[in-house]
Amino acid sequence: MAVTIKDIAKRANVATSTVSRVIQDSPKISEATKARVRKEMKALGYEPNFSAQSLANKKTQSIGIIMPDAEVAIFQNPFFLESIRGISELANEKNFTMAIVTARSDEELLDRVKMMTRANRVDGFIILYSKSEDPVVDYFHNEKIPYTVIGKPQQYVNETTHVDNDNFQAGKDVTKYLIELGHKHIAYVGADVSRTVHKERVRGYRAALQDFGLIADDSYVLDSSFTKADLDSLFKQPARPTALIVGDDMHALPLQTMLSQLGFSLPEACSLVSFNNLRIAEMLNPPLTSVDIDIFTLGYQAAKSLIEKILDPKEMTKHIIVPHQIVERASSQRIANEI
Repeated sequence: MAVTIKDIAKRANVATSTVSRVIQDSPKISEATKARVRKEMKALGYEPNFSAQSLANKKTQSIGIIMPDAEVAIFQNPFFLESIRGISELANEKNFTMAIVTARSDEELLDRVKMMTRANRVDGFIILYSKSEDPVVDYFHNEKIPYTVIGKPQQYVNETTHVDNDNFQAGKDVTKYLIELGHKHIAYVGADVSRTVHKERVRGYRAALQDFGLIADDSYVLDSSFTKADLDSLFKQPARPTALIVGDDMHALPLQTMLSQLGFSLPEACSLVSFNNLRIAEMLNPPLTSVDIDIFTLGYQAAKSLIEKILDPKEMTKHIIVPHQIVERASSQRIANEI
């Protein structure tokens, strides 16, 4: 005869509803009770029927992960792979599956999201980006669909659960780090200010320069479409930069190549610091000083917050800040006097 949750409840001396909540890993059940119930489940060889449970609760036990766009470069960026690894870790713990959502435009993305929600394919979504006037966020907010953002939302900030770093402070910290190494002319390269994360980092960069009485020159900020000609012009300025902040480790490799072609060696001619601390940072020559933003934890906490909201719609909105730290390597060094 098959073991039921009634059998588990009787042996654990709890209500059947408690057993159901333990199976769902509800945060309302204490860890001690969960341990006792799971011990009895194991002793009786009980395997939860998640398909039946989903039908009973009208839950799919699945979450959607929304990527910025469908370009190949997005899937090659380790940031998204590592954040999905963090999401997957928590989803597996909670017995949830995942579905990746991509599109070539905002309109196409919105259509796909609507199709998934109307067909009841997922219980909620994690958005792996943040930008202003996002129609997908408008749709989630208006339709009361559970969602979490990795990054700082630009819409409904106080009502949106999000997981982020303090990117303004990270921008300040990395600029201060270079100033304390003796650099006074510091440029920022790869600033995709259409994305909130980069906008905040550039804002922190400018604030740090001002704090130290240095000029925040617009000509020292290059966007993510920078070319070798742009770098050449930058380094031909009367007060050429002796340090560069790069918006993302993925921009550092082509940047190093361009600098080498222009005759600048690292870190002797120019120090280089970046963000994200991807594995590629250790592989570059010289190894890259980078700000570790703990991408795995960003994904893990985003999934945790979303699933808690799915299981309990009354769960409070959360604003979670994941700490960052500068990982110093050979691409940056102290200088006595600027050129």
